[in-house]
Amino acid sequence: MRLTKPSFRVATVAAVVASLAACTAVQMTPTWEKWFTADDQESGYATLQEVIYDPAGAVISAGHASSLTNSQDTLVVIKQDTNGNRIWKTVTDLGAGTYNRPWASVLGTDGSIYIVTESTLIKFTSSGIESWRRNISTLIGADAALRDLEISGNRLYVAGRDLYVFDLNGTLTNTVAQIAPLWDVAITTNAIYTAGTGQVHRYNTNLTPVWNYALPVVQNPPARLAIQTDGTVYVATFNSEPQDSAYLTRINSNGAQVWSKFFADPDSSSYQLSSIPEVKLLPDGNLVFSQSQQPTRIINIINASNGTVKTTNKQSTGIISKMVVDSKGGIYVVGNNKPQKFDNTATLLANGTMSGTADIASGGLAVTADSIYVGAGLFQNNTMKMYVSRYANQ
Repeated sequence: MRLTKPSFRVATVAAVVASLAACTAVQMTPTWEKWFTADDQESGYATLQEVIYDPAGAVISAGHASSLTNSQDTLVVIKQDTNGNRIWKTVTDLGAGTYNRPWASVLGTDGSIYIVTESTLIKFTSSGIESWRRNISTLIGADAALRDLEISGNRLYVAGRDLYVFDLNGTLTNTVAQIAPLWDVAITTNAIYTAGTGQVHRYNTNLTPVWNYALPVVQNPPARLAIQTDGTVYVATFNSEPQDSAYLTRINSNGAQVWSKFFADPDSSSYQLSSIPEVKLLPDGNLVFSQSQQPTRIINIINASNGTVKTTNKQSTGIISKMVVDSKGGIYVVGNNKPQKFDNTATLLANGTMSGTADIASGGLAVTADSIYVGAGLFQNNTMKMYVSRYANQ
C-alpha cells in the first residue's frame, strides 16, 4: 500500500504536445459478446487474461476462476470459432495453494496451447485435452515466479526466477540462472533476450552469454522488450522510486546503451493499480511506449533514434492490460471496459464499449486484419464472469 506520492513531476520533454481524443473517433460496439464461468452450477469470480487468435479459424482465451463454495482456484481455457460459438471449455485444477492466473500463452504449429501460471507450465492439445504439466515451483523447491513464455522451433522458453527451457514433450533441457526474476523473454533467429530488475541479457541460440546490460538505476522486476532485426534492443522498465515511474532504454547490438529516458508517474494523484509499461516497434521506425495507472492511460510515440517523445495521448479511460501493434501501425489497447484503437501518431481512431463493469487487472487482446478480440472479467447479473467479444476492425 502506498503511503506517499511525489508532489512533483519530472518533465521528460518540454515540447511534448498532449493530443486530445480525436473528435472523429468511431464508437465501436461488439458484433458478439459471450460470457463463461468455470462451473455453471456454482457461484464464483472469473476473469480472462489471455486471448490468442488461431489462424486455423478460432479464438483461444485463458483465465482463472475462484469458487465461492470451496475457495478453489482453477485455470480455464476456452476455444471459440470466430463467430463466438464455443468449441470447447477446459477447467483444470493445478493443485492446492496454486494461483492459476495465466501470465502468458502461445500456440504450437499443430494448434497445441501452452500456458504458464505463477508456478506451472501446461500443454493442451488443439482439442483442449491436457497433454502434460510441469510445476516448476515444485521442481526447484521455491516460488518459480513465472511471467512469460515463448516458443521457438521445438523449444519452450519460460521466464521466471530463472530462464527455463523445455522441449515440446515437457522435458526440462536447460536452466539459465539469472540475477533476479525475469518478466520477459524474446527470441530472434540468432539470439535469445531476457529482461527483469534492470537487467537485460543476450544469449546465442545455444544459450551462451553474449552480453549483459544493467541499468544504472535499480529497477523492479517488471520489464518489456522490443527487438529490431539488427539486434537493437528497447527495454521498458517499471520504477518504484519515484513511485510508478518508468525508463525506456535503447541498447545496441553489442550491449551498449544508446540512450535512456525517464518517464514520470503517469498519474501523481492516483493511488490505484499501475500497469507494466509496454514498448512496441512501429512499421514506420518509431516506437510506441505506454504507461498507465488507474484511471489514466498514456500512449507515447517515440523517436527510436534519440528517444524523444513525438506525440502523446493521455486519457482517463483506465489501466492498459495489453497492447498490440498491427502491420499498418495501428495501436490497440485493452483494460477496464474501454478497448481502444490509435494510429501511429497516437491519434484515437476508435473506442469500444462493453456491457458491464470490468475487473481492471484483467484483459486479453488479439487482432487480425478484420477483427479485434477482447477478453476480460466482466460483471453479468452481479457475478464476475469470463468475457470474450469481437469488434470489427475498422
